[in-house]
Amino acid sequence: MKKISILLLCLVSLHSFAQKNASITITTPKNFQATVTLILEDVHFHPNLGIGLADAKLETIASVNLMETLTEKVEVQLNEPKMMRLQYSGGGVSKNRMLFLQPGDDLIATFPGTAEVTFTGKNAAYQTFLQNHFLENQYQYLPVFGYKPAQIENKSVVQQSDSLKQIRQDAFQKFKAANPAIPAFDAYITATTETEPAVIRRLIQEKIMRRNRVTTLDPAQRKELEDLTLNEFKILPDDALLSQSYRDELRNWSLIPSTRKFPLTAATNYEISPEALKDVYAFSKEKLQNNPKQKEYLLTYWLNYAATAIPGVETAKALLTDYNTTFPNSEYGTYIAKLITTKESLQPGAASPEITLLDKDSTAFAVSQLKGKPVCMVFAFSIGQHEPALKALEEKYKGKVTFAYVLVTSGVPLHMWKQYATERADTKHLWASDENVDLLKDKYAIDIRYPFLVLDAQGKIVDRWIPQEFPNNKTLDTTIQKAL
Repeated sequence: MKKISILLLCLVSLHSFAQKNASITITTPKNFQATVTLILEDVHFHPNLGIGLADAKLETIASVNLMETLTEKVEVQLNEPKMMRLQYSGGGVSKNRMLFLQPGDDLIATFPGTAEVTFTGKNAAYQTFLQNHFLENQYQYLPVFGYKPAQIENKSVVQQSDSLKQIRQDAFQKFKAANPAIPAFDAYITATTETEPAVIRRLIQEKIMRRNRVTTLDPAQRKELEDLTLNEFKILPDDALLSQSYRDELRNWSLIPSTRKFPLTAATNYEISPEALKDVYAFSKEKLQNNPKQKEYLLTYWLNYAATAIPGVETAKALLTDYNTTFPNSEYGTYIAKLITTKESLQPGAASPEITLLDKDSTAFAVSQLKGKPVCMVFAFSIGQHEPALKALEEKYKGKVTFAYVLVTSGVPLHMWKQYATERADTKHLWASDENVDLLKDKYAIDIRYPFLVLDAQGKIVDRWIPQEFPNNKTLDTTIQKAL
């Protein structure tokens, strides 16, 4: 009897483990030139180079070459419902589809020799419904609706977007009558159906206001756009976070009251002021008390914003104190605390952290070797980034300042970078391995919004938090003069 009990326990454990997986079989009746890629869209915060924490992780699960195989089964580890992107590329055709997966799903996606696909297997009906009524994101509908960027009005686009919303709602009611939808799927469909048309309507209205010109909206115009969001957005169940358009609108809706209390000013180099950040953090905490996942999502987002987008650390410290009390076991609190410590070490007058990179000759080069005259260090998130815009400053400070361009993008081979690293007088090009990119993140808090660091001739920090400004980078110019 004891052996039977142990056996039953083992079977239950195996069953529980199996339910944490879903499978997708990619199949075709004949080989043809095409590739199918499966990308898991995992909505959770994770470290992202240049912005601190990103709110969704895109993980490539498999890439299947249909010329080489007729069938390939892909296992996906899941412990809760997730969205997945199915990308097809072949014969000059590229298509993206959204899939909804939950533990225990066993799907078969059959490609008959074209970009079309049919779904069979457990919960195939969910995928067929998504394929018939949803593209990957709302912007893919713009050309479908006849959107013309050079045209100001585009009123028919708004009308078609509203029509699509009604079609989706009617179709989903019929779907649920035949296929009981689990709450997560219901939340995703409802959230995306509600928010995508609102985003398109606001996009078109803003273009009408701007008359297709690069111009600043006046207060009345901004209020009109904001009112669209305030009037239309509704808080939905926590599973609505699966929808990207819903997450975007949730942040937008929560922020508007705070930026109305604390308007943006031309003097700020960041989008949201410290006062507005504290206010929207408190607002989000209050309004989402009954939606714990959304509350944690928004509070984490605003905390990360405070720690990355604002040069000082006071706001981030204040929010972190409350965050740690509210979510004492959160890994994000530990991450932000470390980032704040790094930023505190990069204040004016501090020595620049030492790190050894590689120069164009593949020679080890330490940052301390730049001492002797002031340095403008540029963190480039792509090859050649910022160099054209800084040519004027290079010329202005020729012989007086060294411009050091540091590539901080992971995965760029040294030999490829060398082809584009053009040395000039008073410039230095440096390449960071993936390991050193992580060290730069830990030591210099590299951020895409603040790509510049100015050092004096002794290697002391003059300013680390210098934004990119078009067209003349005035703050950078002023800081270089201070270093001289």
